[in-house]
Amino acid sequence: MIISHKIQLNPTAVQEAYFRRACGTVRFTYNWGLARWKELYEAGEKPTAFSLKREFNAIKTEQFPWVAEVSSRCTEYAFTRLGAAFANFFRRVKNGEKELGYPRFKSKRDTHQSFYVANTGLKLDGHWVKIPRLDAPINMAETLRFQGKIMSGVISSYGGRWWLAVAVDVGEVETAVSGPPVGIDLGVKDAAILSTGQVFENQKHLRSELRKLRRLNRELARREKGSQGWYRTKDKLAKLHAQIRNRRTDGIHKMTTAVTKQYGVIGVENLNVRGMMANHHLAQAVGDVGMFEIKRQLTYKAALYGAVVVEVGRWYPSSRLCAACGWKNTELTLTDREWTCPECGCIHDRDVNAAVNIRDEALRIIGAP
Repeated sequence: MIISHKIQLNPTAVQEAYFRRACGTVRFTYNWGLARWKELYEAGEKPTAFSLKREFNAIKTEQFPWVAEVSSRCTEYAFTRLGAAFANFFRRVKNGEKELGYPRFKSKRDTHQSFYVANTGLKLDGHWVKIPRLDAPINMAETLRFQGKIMSGVISSYGGRWWLAVAVDVGEVETAVSGPPVGIDLGVKDAAILSTGQVFENQKHLRSELRKLRRLNRELARREKGSQGWYRTKDKLAKLHAQIRNRRTDGIHKMTTAVTKQYGVIGVENLNVRGMMANHHLAQAVGDVGMFEIKRQLTYKAALYGAVVVEVGRWYPSSRLCAACGWKNTELTLTDREWTCPECGCIHDRDVNAAVNIRDEALRIIGAP
């Protein structure tokens, strides 16, 4: 099993200058390949990322000698990304999707830049990492958390900081979690409610920073687009969005790690997050919770720790069913936080009752006693 650990880097001025040259080489190579792809396609040919890489390697020494200042993995990474971009585009065309996402040229003003480091050139030692073409090791904010074979690394920039994403092959899980089953009801008022009654609060990271976001967006709108002031404000906005995302992701990591280490079977609803995000009245609140990210982390961490994640159908009436006797409350509304079952007299907390029903349905799906 391959998992990735993203670590913040603290490079020196010389190291950061190399990072920027490497990212610039990736960007230039990608743009060259995209322009050449369009040119060949218009001429009636069918280019591929591999053929373009071979053509570029044949002329780079003579026409672009400065690419030799960085690792050759940078140009390979650019063509890999170009091939993936066109593969995604053709897949969307085949599926008849509305937004095709034709590959676009990269700009040096993009807030996210990256380059690739192969496993053979990536040497980690505690809080330090060594990469090719740099004599001194680079300081890392923390050590690598996972034990296993290092497969590759990607150094990227976003939110005004540099990051190293290390892909590690941790092998197969030897022992499975033997904990009890649990159901999770994801919501907006609270991020997650377990069938045990444990509640994970919705920290509302985005909502707490809306005032700053609005101020920076107004400032950006007043600037002349493309001016130095416009880019400075844009960078401030990108940093604030990165801080919000990091805080949200940190909270989700702590929650999902605690759940997957403690429970053996985890039931979750198969929510239509994309459809919920299309609702103007719900989009901001749903995005602030990070429902898709919660489910993504639960899935890969369960595989890492030996637990099992079971998806319950989105049309399953988890909130309406009485967890004690199975009676269905067809009159339940979103404003009803508690209700009493007329059949058995059981008083239910709406979210805890839903989580219990999700747990029981997950056990039924896998055929557990």
